[in-house]
Amino acid sequence: MANFYQEIYRLVSDGLQDLGESLQSGKTPHNPVSETHFLSAWVTKAIKQQRYDHCLAKTLLAWQQQARSMGKNAKLKQQFEHIHQTFAGIPRNEDVASVTTREQIQSLYTLLEEADWLVTTEYEVNRKVTHHTDGQASLVVCSKQYQEGISEQGEVIKPISLYVRGDAQFIVDTAYKAGLLMYKVTDYKSKVKYHGEYIIYPHNGGSHLPELPTAS
Repeated sequence: MANFYQEIYRLVSDGLQDLGESLQSGKTPHNPVSETHFLSAWVTKAIKQQRYDHCLAKTLLAWQQQARSMGKNAKLKQQFEHIHQTFAGIPRNEDVASVTTREQIQSLYTLLEEADWLVTTEYEVNRKVTHHTDGQASLVVCSKQYQEGISEQGEVIKPISLYVRGDAQFIVDTAYKAGLLMYKVTDYKSKVKYHGEYIIYPHNGGSHLPELPTAS
């Protein structure tokens, strides 16, 4: 099966390129309604032609539904641009994301601690646990999962869960500064009480869209 990360980056790149060519040729007028109409038809055509790997099927159907129900408010162009910008800003070798590393995760820890987050990494999280933070923003990482998820060379080789309580967009943006994408499992209930769960994957390659950092 194709890598979701590579396929979604290829899809949004193709969509934006085709839209740009249509705008340049004058076939599509320069306005949000026409741009959304173009991308809506483009997505529907991509589904019918099975132009992309099956791993994108749910994402394409969701965009098709958004365009039909929300019209220009679906903001497909902005979504495509945001995804493209996000993935283009991640370290990569040609079209494949570079390895994710211990150093990137440690950099995230440091940035969060500098922002007065409580970072807890010394305990196993193998059952439901309560983690008291007295209202302080908090990140919890299971020590065993972290150890098993990183090779001797310092490369992330298995998914690692981040349990988060605090400003989710802030930690997504902070992780992105460290070269990491976060994939949401739940934004509230998880093994750690009052914490949501997000995952960091090898090569930043999850099987669905990651949480997108704030667009610059």
